[in-house]
Amino acid sequence: MSRPAFSEKEFEVKGMYPGVECFEVMGAPMSVPESPEYDRPISVRENWKLLFEGNKPYWIPETGWIFCDQIQFRPRICPDNVANHQVFDGGPQYDYTTLGKVSHSHWFDLDWEWDYSISGATVVGGSPKVPDINRWEEYVEIPKMEDMDWDLHLEENREYLKVDKLRELGIQAGLWERLMGLMDVSNAAIALVDDDQKEGVHRFFSKLCDFYDAYITKMKELYDLDAVYFHDDWGHQRAPFFSMDTVREMLLPYLKRIVETTHKNGMYFEHHSCGKAQDLMPVFIEAGVDMWCGQCEINDQDMLAQKYKDAPIIVGVGNPNVPIDATVEEVKKIAYDWVERYKNCKVAAIFGLDPNFPTENFQLFRRYVYEYSRNAFQDME
Repeated sequence: MSRPAFSEKEFEVKGMYPGVECFEVMGAPMSVPESPEYDRPISVRENWKLLFEGNKPYWIPETGWIFCDQIQFRPRICPDNVANHQVFDGGPQYDYTTLGKVSHSHWFDLDWEWDYSISGATVVGGSPKVPDINRWEEYVEIPKMEDMDWDLHLEENREYLKVDKLRELGIQAGLWERLMGLMDVSNAAIALVDDDQKEGVHRFFSKLCDFYDAYITKMKELYDLDAVYFHDDWGHQRAPFFSMDTVREMLLPYLKRIVETTHKNGMYFEHHSCGKAQDLMPVFIEAGVDMWCGQCEINDQDMLAQKYKDAPIIVGVGNPNVPIDATVEEVKKIAYDWVERYKNCKVAAIFGLDPNFPTENFQLFRRYVYEYSRNAFQDME
């Protein structure tokens, strides 16, 4: 049976999604207002699941942190979320001004320094917590699950997640990022390729996986979550941090294990990797990663979407330029061409943080991407 034809009724507002009280973008604290929940033919969550399961969605979903079809869950019981100014949960608004520039996280006993200009935090460098990875057990402990306050805002968090969006658990620092945080960047990079240090890295990553396995499983037990959003930046501005051989030897086995845990818990896995990491797409696929949304400015997302359209991974793709002075017909043409370009690919749209987002024409573009993708997928089951 074909899907119901697109109707203008699908833009009727049936409710409002809650806003975000405190969200920092490029050094500017902002409040994200409520956004409309439309009368779609199926739920936003179900539309995502169709795409993740390898089927055609009813429309191309929008990915991101705000103004999209996902809701981020980064509860304050994880101290890294607090230190990184990334508390997204059902508790009261977090006052980050009380933290100062440097915040301590009892996970791995690390100090995180906030940079207002980039709205991000990094571990304070210069005095690595782990000077010798072969003896890492002498310097740090893996966080203990029993030390976490699982009752903190438990019911408020469940209420926070009761929205018709993909519900993603954000994990701030993955394998490579955690190693960098403990050893400093140059020492960590050397440890990945130094035969005298590799055994220590493997031992550390294995124990780190034990912790993430338990954390993901516990979060799934407590909350009705759909996906994991795993931060691990594998690239810099021009290329990956490491060779394909190094990734496969030192990182792939452990990323694959975390992905498998996520899948065992009935969730999907999004690997967040900043930097120019497009050459590592084969590794993401080998690990079983379900979605990667690289930085639009430095990764050739169009190439990735076309090249890997038959692979079991969703590629995040940004929007074309939508001039603020374009006519309605010109905006329609831009949206139509965008949908035509990607309708046979496995893509999610990265629209929410475009600087032109508030403009009328950009909102028209989003509207017509929805309409045209609904029409394109109408007879696809």
